Amino acid sequence: MQIEYFKRYFGYSFWVTLETVLSMGVSRLVIFPIAAYILGKEQFGLFLFALGIVMMIGKAPSGGLETAVMRHFSELNGQARDALISTGIRLCKIMMWVIVLVGIIVLGIVKYFRQTNTQIILCLIPLLIFLYSWNLFELQIVRYRVERKFALRAGWYGIQGLAQLAVIPAAYWGGAVGMAWGYLFGFMITQVMLSWRHGTLFRKLVYDTSMAKLLMQIWFHLTIASVIIFSSRYIYTIILGIFNSYSAVSIFFGASNVIYLAAAPLGVIGSLLLSMLAGYASLASFGKRQKYTVLAAAASISIMAILIVFFAGPFILSIQFPAFSDESARVLRWLIPIIPWCVAESFSRPFIVKFGPIKFVPILNLIALIGHLLPAIILIPMLGMNGAVVSYNIGCVLSGISCLGALVWTFKHSNSSKVNVEMIDFAEDNIGQTNLS
Repeated sequence: MQIEYFKRYFGYSFWVTLETVLSMGVSRLVIFPIAAYILGKEQFGLFLFALGIVMMIGKAPSGGLETAVMRHFSELNGQARDALISTGIRLCKIMMWVIVLVGIIVLGIVKYFRQTNTQIILCLIPLLIFLYSWNLFELQIVRYRVERKFALRAGWYGIQGLAQLAVIPAAYWGGAVGMAWGYLFGFMITQVMLSWRHGTLFRKLVYDTSMAKLLMQIWFHLTIASVIIFSSRYIYTIILGIFNSYSAVSIFFGASNVIYLAAAPLGVIGSLLLSMLAGYASLASFGKRQKYTVLAAAASISIMAILIVFFAGPFILSIQFPAFSDESARVLRWLIPIIPWCVAESFSRPFIVKFGPIKFVPILNLIALIGHLLPAIILIPMLGMNGAVVSYNIGCVLSGISCLGALVWTFKHSNSSKVNVEMIDFAEDNIGQTNLS
């Protein structure tokens, strides 16, 4: 029984890790470094600035629907499951068309009434459309997760990673604007292929009113939670681009990218820990031995990540971003202190989601957003890059401390076996990612 238990979770963690590598590692380890070499520091920073604006929305529209679909998918069979996903896709399409059209109208108004960099506008148009394809892809692929077909999910993310390679020739021929169109092409072609595979590319999708009501019951508040979680990652890119320069955006991205790569496994570990905690009815059944094991793992990972970033970080930067590696390495040294707080948050959140009060999750997300946003708005216009570094440290420390405080409260007061299914489904996608840029 114990062997089967570990085989199950080892298989789960393997496929989730591979999915993470294929979905994010390809762009951050291969595509972005090559594009930065082609474009140069200023143009690459301009693209990151435009990408940061649209990523404030990110996959929030599909994120809430994805959790809602997972919540009800297992309760249905056969055609009802297809109807549920089709209804979700129809809702997502409506929302995304509204976002894209409103975004393009706003861009037109901004361009008409004030002086704006034309390249930014030309980058934002394809990136807004990219949001449409990305959100539909994420929603369509959710059935593989519910059906535990993790190998298929990883395969589709692999196809998506390969399709994103179109960014490289597009950047070479079209600069930052070309890179934005290449980004759109990579995600759009993958979404079209997945729709064709599911037979929904040309077929009119079913829309079930009763299922739409079920989905919308939790869609809105989880979508807001997604925006709160993910927007804190991109405020530095946007504020640095407005008050400093696009070169500063590239330099900060280079440093924070190393932190991101070092901390990326925390998302997998947090998701795995949350899945393992599902087998415990209450914290009382989670013994001292297990608690000490988790504590030892957190301490070991924290120390190891610090050492790797400190000694290998500058070398990694010299390979990825040689044009500005020295500048990014200086920034990186001051970002290393956030690593223990990222680890503390990633190991705390699974216990809080499983055993703590439901209200803790949105409160912690809001603290993370405010902790990053307010210092960034105040310090970056005054201090530039130094302000970004200080703000980043403040945000991560506040987020880590708040998670530890919620964890202590949970261990002292929680004896409930009630499980918040929606939050667990939502957290498995987003846990461990709050502080990463």
